[in-house]
Amino acid sequence: MLTHYLAPRRNASPLAAFGWSDFDRVFDQLWNGAGVAGRPTVYAPRVDFTETDSELRVAAELPGFEEKDLKVTLDDGVLTIEAERNTEVKDEDAKEVRHVETFHGKYRRALRLPSEVDAEAVKAAYRNGILTVTLPKAPAAQVRSIPVTSGS
Repeated sequence: MLTHYLAPRRNASPLAAFGWSDFDRVFDQLWNGAGVAGRPTVYAPRVDFTETDSELRVAAELPGFEEKDLKVTLDDGVLTIEAERNTEVKDEDAKEVRHVETFHGKYRRALRLPSEVDAEAVKAAYRNGILTVTLPKAPAAQVRSIPVTSGS
């Protein structure tokens, strides 16, 4: 029995019109490495990274996990999100498996933060397959409005 393993596929990037989709594909292959049968050994989950005047927010797609399976660390300005999903197909069930697209293995994403954050106030919440990490900016990194007075 042949089991097909497919690597995670990206939807069209907004940069695809500029020829960047091939560029993305090449870097995905470089960073994910080559695992068994061409499958990546580490999967980088997709993230949305937003910033306001007072905080940074990272939302990562990690469906099918429980809170205890997720590890979030902040070290020297780098936020790292990690998880691992072990193969659920047992040898005795393998004869029934026809096609596998889900990724089983390590998930890891590391992001260098663009500004200093208050490490003691960082919060992470996991709901409906989305891990949201809220990182309040350190007071020195927050945007301040400076009043302008006349020079006299």
